[in-house]
Amino acid sequence: MSFTVRDALVRNLEELGERNFKRFRTKLNEFPVEEPYRSIPKARLEKADEDDVADLILAAYSNPYGVTVTLEVLRQIDQNQIAEKLEQDLEKASNYKKPSNGDKPAGMMGTQPADTAAEHFVDRHRAELISRRGLVDPVLDALLSRKLHTDEHYSIVRSKTTSQEKMRELYEFSRSWGVGDKDTFYQILRKHNKPLIIDLDRSGSC
Repeated sequence: MSFTVRDALVRNLEELGERNFKRFRTKLNEFPVEEPYRSIPKARLEKADEDDVADLILAAYSNPYGVTVTLEVLRQIDQNQIAEKLEQDLEKASNYKKPSNGDKPAGMMGTQPADTAAEHFVDRHRAELISRRGLVDPVLDALLSRKLHTDEHYSIVRSKTTSQEKMRELYEFSRSWGVGDKDTFYQILRKHNKPLIIDLDRSGSC
């Protein structure tokens, strides 16, 4: 019998232990999923065991977005080691489909007009994201936890005085990022600066 995404989810949810599994279920209900998805109702999660939660995730979000949500929730409850173990197990799953732009809801990537589809949101809106005042420190913390920055880079960016200086320095260190890393950067920006990101999404300005 082949090892599946569901098997990987169940195996790692069981590693959480009772207390952290309860935290996971609570955070899963609160997680701000992207359109057109909807959060799993709290009533359905309250008494669900690991098998039930895996089924709910895959039924509500499918593969691969359900995996993306699971990994984000694990990291939000400070279960980074289990998130890393899940990623390793997923590579062995016969039906695992790695996330790609076409698999994500439109909101996750920002609005991408046809004539600018090759240019990523965070590149297209670089000037606005630097000039407009937004929360930078929680973005830096999240990037560090996802290992998109080294401790040295983190310290250098945090040493800057203004949010504009920090964001400008952050962009200097992001030059080597691939599309997947920029996708993560976008998601983190949207979480901590949602009104700004939504405004830029709607404006479609370059």
